[in-house]
Amino acid sequence: MVEAGRSAGMRAAGEPTGRPEPLRPQAAPHGDRAGCIFRFRARLGAALARERVIAWHERVRSRRLLASYDDRMLRDIGIDRAAVENESTASFWRYR
Repeated sequence: MVEAGRSAGMRAAGEPTGRPEPLRPQAAPHGDRAGCIFRFRARLGAALARERVIAWHERVRSRRLLASYDDRMLRDIGIDRAAVENESTASFWRYR
């Protein structure tokens, strides 16, 4: 039932909407700018390091999978056994 004077789509000023409030950056005090930059760089570095570790894991996994293929499968994808041996002996951090 709708209260008198208000339509069904209108809410009172403090009434919750049912949706979460959007995140807004908090203003840092003037003396804490260096701390904000440090925290930002730390979060960015952690994210990049995480991406790098994921890429390394994918390389190890794909190189092991490639090494497990038999000669017929390698011929189907156009790779010879020497190329597989060369790739599978590479270090996990090396991108070829």
